[in-house]
Order: sequence, then C-alpha cells, then structure tokens
Amino acid sequence: MKYFRKSRGITLIALVITIIVLLILAGVTIATLRGDNGILTKAEEAKLSTELSGYKEALELYKVEKYSENSNFEEETLTAGKVELNYNTKESEETGNIKTVIPDISDEYFEKLEVIKGELLINTQDKNEIRVAQSLGIEVNPYDIRDGVLWSSNGNLVLMDENTGSLTIPDSVTAIGEGAFSNLEGLRTIIIPSTVKRIEKNAFKNNTTLERVIIQEKDGEGVEYIGGYAFDGCSNLQTINLPDTITTIEGSCFRNCTKLDNVKLPNNLTKLSDQTFQNCYNLKSLELSQKLESLGVESMQGTSISILKLPQNLNSIQSGALIVSTLQEIDTSENNYFEFKNGVLYSKDLKTLVIALPNVTSINMENSVETIKGNAFATCNKLSNINITKNVKNIEEQAFTNAYLKRITVDSNNKYFKTEGDNNLYNIDGTILYRLFDTGNVTIKDGVKNIVRGALIDNGTITGITLPESFVGDTTTGWATFPNLNYLYLPKNVKNFRKPAYFRVKSIEVSSENSYLQSVDNKYILSKDGTALYWVKSDLTDVEIPETVQTIKESALYYSEASEIILPKEVTKIEATILAASNIKKLEIQSKIREISTKAFENANNLTEVVIHKKNDETLTGSPWGCPYGDRAIIWDE
Repeated sequence: MKYFRKSRGITLIALVITIIVLLILAGVTIATLRGDNGILTKAEEAKLSTELSGYKEALELYKVEKYSENSNFEEETLTAGKVELNYNTKESEETGNIKTVIPDISDEYFEKLEVIKGELLINTQDKNEIRVAQSLGIEVNPYDIRDGVLWSSNGNLVLMDENTGSLTIPDSVTAIGEGAFSNLEGLRTIIIPSTVKRIEKNAFKNNTTLERVIIQEKDGEGVEYIGGYAFDGCSNLQTINLPDTITTIEGSCFRNCTKLDNVKLPNNLTKLSDQTFQNCYNLKSLELSQKLESLGVESMQGTSISILKLPQNLNSIQSGALIVSTLQEIDTSENNYFEFKNGVLYSKDLKTLVIALPNVTSINMENSVETIKGNAFATCNKLSNINITKNVKNIEEQAFTNAYLKRITVDSNNKYFKTEGDNNLYNIDGTILYRLFDTGNVTIKDGVKNIVRGALIDNGTITGITLPESFVGDTTTGWATFPNLNYLYLPKNVKNFRKPAYFRVKSIEVSSENSYLQSVDNKYILSKDGTALYWVKSDLTDVEIPETVQTIKESALYYSEASEIILPKEVTKIEATILAASNIKKLEIQSKIREISTKAFENANNLTEVVIHKKNDETLTGSPWGCPYGDRAIIWDE
C-alpha cells in the first residue's frame, strides 16, 4: 500500500512537470512560427513580396507600352486609382482605372494600391505590408490625407521610428488636421516640412511623450498658422522652433507645456493670444517679437520669467497676462505705451494701472489713475491694503483676487466707488459688488444686482450665500464667480445662467417665484419649461438628464465627475464647451440632433468616444467639434 501511494505521488509530479515542459515548448513553437521573424510570418511575407513585386512589374510594363505607343508619354503624369486613369498622351475617349494598369490586381489591393506620378503607392497600416512594400521600393501611405489635410487617425504613428520615436510628416501634407496626433503615446520628435501651412486645433494636444518639434522653413515658405490648444498638455515638450513664417498662434497653444524653458516668438507675430503659455512653469525666457502689439488674457500666467522687455509697438496688455510670481522687472525703455514705476506697470499717461509686481509691499497709486486692470494685484502676497485714489472710475473683474488683501479704502473724493460693512467694495450706488470680505454664511445686502468675477475669494471662508431679491445676475458669466459653496440661493429675477460661474456650488436653491429657471432634485438647473439644461451638479457620477430637455446649454456638464452620458432623445441642440474639464469618456447623442456648436467638446480631455445615432449625411457639420481626440472619437451609428 505504501509503495502504491509513493508510486502514485511520483506519477502526479511527473505529470505536472511534463505539462509545464509541453507549455514551454508550445510557447517557443508559437513564437518560432508567429513572431516577427517566425517561420509562418516569413512565409506570409514571401508570398506578399511575390504578389506586390508582380504588381510593380505590371506597372513598369504598362509604362513601357505607353512609351512605345507614343514617345511623348511622360511617366510622371501617370495617375491611376479606383475610379480614374490619367496620363499626358491619353486619348479623350479612353477610360480606365488601376485595373487597366495592373489587370491581375486582387480585390484587396484594388482598394489599397494606386499610382501617383508614375510610382506605385500602397495605403496601409499593416506592419507586414509596410515592411515588404518598403523593401520593394513601393511608397507607403498609412495616413488619411484628403485634399492635403492629414486627418486624425490611429495610423498616424505607423511610420514612426520605434527606436527614436521620430516621425517626419510627408511633404504631400499642407495642413495637420484637428487632433491628428493628440493623445498618441510614443512620439518624441516630430519633423514638419515646409509644405505644411497650417497646424489645426488640438493637433498634438496631450501628447505627453513629445519632446521636440522641428518646423522646417524653405525659401520663406512654411507653417503660417497654429491653432488653439495645438500643443496644450505636451508636458515633455522641451524645444520647438517658431519660424518667422508664422503669423498666427491661437489661444492656449502651449498651455501646460511644463518643460519648455526658452522660446523666441516669430518676428511676424503681432498678437500673443489668450493663455498661450499659461502654466509653463519652467519657461524662464520669452523673447517677444518686435512687431508684437498685444498680450492676451493670462497669456504668460504661471511662467517663470523674471525680466520682461516690452517691444516698441506693444500697446495692449489684457487681464492676467503678467500673472508671473517670479517677475521682478519690466523694461519699458523702448516701448511707446507703458511705463514701469515703483514696481507697478502703468499706461504711458499713468491713467491705467496694469499690474503690480510680486515684490511690492505697499501701493502709492498715482492720482491720475482712472482704470485698474483685472488681476492687477494677483501676485502681491505681501500687500494687505489698497487705497483707491479719487479719479478711479473703472475697475475690471478680478482686480482684487489677492487672498492676502485685508482692507480696501476709497478716497473720500472718489465719485464712483465706496466701501461698506467690513470694507466690502461696491460701486457708488451699491448695485455692483467688487470685493467681499464677509465670511461664513453670507447674505448679500439688498440692492446688489450684480457680482463681478473675483469679488468672492475662494479661500474657504465663505460657506453659503443668499442673494437678495434685487439680484439679476447679468454679469455672473465669469468662470467661478461663485467659489466652493455648500449652498447658494438664487432669487426670482435671475435669468442669465452659465455653469462656469456656479460649477463649484454643491447645492443651488431657485426661488419658486423665478419665471426663468427651476431646480430639479438639487441635481439639475433647467429652464422653467424644462427644455434647456443649464447646470448638472458636478459631483454626480450617475447623470440622468430629464427627458424634456431639448437644448444642452453652454458648459452645462462642466467639471462633471460622471464617466458616461446619454443625452435624452429630444435633444436637438448642443452649445459650446458642454463637457469642459469633465471626466466624461463617452457621450451618446440621439438621432434628433440638428445642431452641435463648433466648440461643443472643446477642453473635454477625457472624451474618447462620441456616438451619434444618426447617418453621416452632412446635415451635421463641424466634426470633430473641438474634441481633443479629433475624428478618431466620432462614431456614426444609425
């Protein structure tokens, strides 16, 4: 019995070992057969090589035949595809296509092969076909290129050198389409030929492996236009050259490129657009072009520039353009429009206070000042008191966003502004609130009609707000007008509602007497008739939009934590930036949709799938509607 048990044990161990050995051998065998250098792979490639070389030979024979027929035949004029056949000596009545050139072409390669300028070209993303075609001298096109535009496609990295991560755009391309290379991992160097004139919106957005961009210029020809968000979120981008052919760089183009440290703007650039270099934390040197006339909103915010020289013709600096915590000096010696004085940048006539630098501890505002620009004191962390002089009559939004500010005083001779209560700043008739210092659950005083952006500082001291019945909210359109609140009461007269002003609010109560808006289950703000959706509570992960909704209003799902949204079947219209800064990955749109804003999916960085239950009959135009992933994300599903 002992012997039997012992023998049985040895048999089980031997069986297990045998199985393991067989699995290892099977793995080796499969790899030998199917790997890149496997027996079956090599056999497939040999078969493929025979077939493609036969097609190439047929093309050469066709060209010889045409030359023998007419010595004026020029092979570079020969073009053949699925529909047409053309060459310089072709008779007018002659018809044909690529089958005329290659009679024995298979159905598969009838779809993939074409003749361009007398040479065979294969349209494929199959790596085996690419390898074989290249070995035979057949040009490969894995891209979706239409009328010179390189469109968004998962094949846009197929010809990338996997060892270096380098890719050269074909010189047949004149424009890099929306989102063409966005969110594609592995690309480290991109070479853009001088034939490319336009780089469209989101072209390389969120390409976190991209390190170097080479924009070629030849005989004064090259890229002229770079669209919005084109390199936004390229967190490893270290170098990019911007040739003087470039005349336009749209907003947020290099936002969040946190490794850029040195940039020279093109000499022909006249405007630095909004948020162009926002949050480029390592950008220490930015050479402005001599033709530059304008700095857009927050265009340099968050950079590490310490000294900035303003060119001669720069005449406009928008709100927040110079919110730079490291900025120590502004050189205006050659500029015709601004003056730097005692750590403060003014207009040349000293009537506009543009910005005070971070090292300023006290402000002796010039008595001539009439306008205080937005974010004028945003980086002054050592500044606790501001006195508004007698001639100030215009204060832009976000002028007093400095959380370290403890007190605002107004000259007694000023006819436009006043302070009340705990130094709260109002216009002279008390209808507009510019800065609130109250804390806790706040009731805004009666008479206030509007609150400017930046009046309510988001430092956790305000937990709830009750707005007065006088409030109409006409100017509460700015991003985050209301900070992180537990509770907000909207009175009966509020009718203009945009979610960016309210997105951080956890609970919104709408007066039952309001004729324009209604709250549904403290989850949604709808129009009174229920047909328009204005607000979805941001922390909802399970969103079920009411079936009555027909219009999704601008930014309605801003900052939403949901991952998937199915729009109601009655929705016919979608407005701009509805999913901006949200976690939403998939959006389903029903067949009644009639209108989608060109910016509908702008800044929806997680949106990888938009399913439209409708035939792509061109009644809906504008695809991909600003989606960072481009047309790869758009799925038409009847």
